[in-house]
Amino acid sequence: MPRSARHRFAEHTGEVQLELAAPSCEELFAEAGRALAELMLGEVPGPGASAPARAVEVHARDRAALLVGWLNELIYLSETSKEVFTRLEVERVDETGVWARVAGVAPEVLKTAVKAATLHGVSVEPSEGGWRASVVLDV
Repeated sequence: MPRSARHRFAEHTGEVQLELAAPSCEELFAEAGRALAELMLGEVPGPGASAPARAVEVHARDRAALLVGWLNELIYLSETSKEVFTRLEVERVDETGVWARVAGVAPEVLKTAVKAATLHGVSVEPSEGGWRASVVLDV
């Protein structure tokens, strides 16, 4: 059973495979957002000044597509608002929807520009004592 949410990166040419584990589906989606922020920033800043939180709601046909949609929404919002979302409170995840509040920081420069999360090889599944996921990010 995972004691806390965690993630790791496996790099490929032009892609990064993100492996996630967490005790709940909500924490899994929050960890995916934190991993995205870490990849974009190099390291996630500690608590401090950030933009006001905003509500984010994403829907998809299943949990795997939902994870891709969630990450792509965070990427889109990062590009359009010039923020990287470092505070993620995922309120609820069901089979086809995620509801969250996110807040971020406005970095001067990104370490890694992430183009998109892809459906290639994506998986989200319950595991013993929690949830596991894998998703490929196009960088």
